[in-house]
Amino acid sequence: MKQTSFWRYRKHKELDFFPQGKLRWWLLGLIVLGWAVEQYEALKNGPVLVYILEDFDKTLVEWGYVAAFAGLVYSMGAMLLSRATDRFGRRPLMIWPVFAYAMISVVGAVTPNFWTLAFLVAAGSFLMAGMNPAVHAASRDLTPQMGRAMVYSWVSLAFTIGALMSTMVAAQTLPIWPGWRSQYWIAAGLGTFTALVIFIFYRDLSSRVRGEVQQTPEQTAKLSPTAAAESTEAESAEVIDAYDDGRLVYRSPRLWLLSLVIVFWSLTYVTVSAYVPTFLTQHYHLEPARAASVTSYFWIVFTFSVFISGWLSDRLRVRKTVIAFGGLTTGGCFIIGANLPVDTPETTLMIMWSATGFFAGFIYPAWCAMYSETAEAISPHGVGRAFGITATLSPLAGLFLNLGLPQVVDIWGWSTWMVIAGVCCFCVTALVGVGRGPWLPEIAGSK
Repeated sequence: MKQTSFWRYRKHKELDFFPQGKLRWWLLGLIVLGWAVEQYEALKNGPVLVYILEDFDKTLVEWGYVAAFAGLVYSMGAMLLSRATDRFGRRPLMIWPVFAYAMISVVGAVTPNFWTLAFLVAAGSFLMAGMNPAVHAASRDLTPQMGRAMVYSWVSLAFTIGALMSTMVAAQTLPIWPGWRSQYWIAAGLGTFTALVIFIFYRDLSSRVRGEVQQTPEQTAKLSPTAAAESTEAESAEVIDAYDDGRLVYRSPRLWLLSLVIVFWSLTYVTVSAYVPTFLTQHYHLEPARAASVTSYFWIVFTFSVFISGWLSDRLRVRKTVIAFGGLTTGGCFIIGANLPVDTPETTLMIMWSATGFFAGFIYPAWCAMYSETAEAISPHGVGRAFGITATLSPLAGLFLNLGLPQVVDIWGWSTWMVIAGVCCFCVTALVGVGRGPWLPEIAGSK
């Protein structure tokens, strides 16, 4: 009987109540699953890029042009599809991008030329941009403010899972099915299966429930099925104006300034994911395998750190101080690391990048929580479009990185770029002050 009661939610097109307990975590788990698979779909080219370039007789420079164009398309997709997230709900933007990406993988697996593949990469980027605000907005919908940073820690884990999936799947299957096309067929099957799972099991919250701002788990009881049954026709009439009310997020200077945090953070994050192994190889003369090993310590520690910071931010009910601490300390680590002598022992580098990963974990979960709280204070019906702003701006970091880093490194060396990445972290600290919320924990019993 308990199992029947749990699955009963699937009878509803939308949930006009706030999910509690197992149902809430089940829905959040589906969000993380879909986002992780979408990350995998986007990253599947990485392990087999050498095969793609060899097959079509192209250079890395030409692939760089494709990546830059895909970044611009991503911005366009975020700007357009985030509006659909608020108008039609989160569920369609979590199902159809995954399914469409699977179909893109099918076409990609049989594509006859490089530029058709380039178009498909850009199309996938467009769809992924639409899923980004939907995932972050849906996570906000299902979580009261007390506990939200921890949930965004799980969402951030999807990035790591997607990256691990792309490398592990390739490592296990390339010996069996050599070449890049096999990875596209695998991605197509996994994407189709995931889209089907989300279609069957995920349900959106109604616009009425999404429009409520919940600060504590206790307040969600007011949005129980019993309370939902008592909702009036007057409340239903208000839903008609909900989408228009959400446009207020575009007119908030505070929100636009806070969105710049993700631009600076993205530049630092992608520097680590894409270039730190090369930095360690060229600057400290480590073997590529050892450079990858040192970089892996960053990601291992970072994965644990995001949960520590999320728990701490929720426990103290403080976002700004946690983010500012992460920005200052991460920036300091980058600058210190940039000025270490070239003969620094590998053990020291391992400790340095482990510390950098620990402090970097304090930025993203608390920022997501603060950003969602700032957005819902302006309009709870515009949270999807608010996250669309960040998704629109974030590719600017990749554009600056891919165009600027080679020039900076060529003229001034790797240390200069690492200092720039550190300064970007300081910019994160400088900007969090415009967000909503206190700097210090509230004293118990005080108002």
